[in-house]
Amino acid sequence: MAGALAVTGCLGETRYAKYPGPFDAQKWQAAEGDDRCNMVDDLRERIGLDGKSRPEVTALLGEPEAHDGSPDHYYLCPSFLDVWILEVHWEDGRVTSTRIRDT
Repeated sequence: MAGALAVTGCLGETRYAKYPGPFDAQKWQAAEGDDRCNMVDDLRERIGLDGKSRPEVTALLGEPEAHDGSPDHYYLCPSFLDVWILEVHWEDGRVTSTRIRDT
C-alpha cells in the first residue's frame, strides 16, 4: 500500500518505515510524504530524543506541527484512515519519551 506506514517485527523490534534510512535534520524539516517515516527509526534509535531540551529538539526536527504543551506532534506519513505522528512528551523542558501512533 503506497504511502502507508509499514510496521514490521523482527526479533522483537518494531520498524516504522518502508525504506529505512539515516536521519538528516535538514531533510526531516523539509520532508514530504514518507520521508520522515523512513528516518524515524534512526532518529529514535541512533540519535535519540530522551533528555534533550526543547532548543535541541527544535534544531533537529523544526517546530512541531501540533503543540499543545505536551506532547508535541510531528507528522510522519499517511495511515489507512489518518496520519502517523511522532509524539514527543516533555517534563521540565526535557523530552521524557517519544511514541509513534496514528491519529
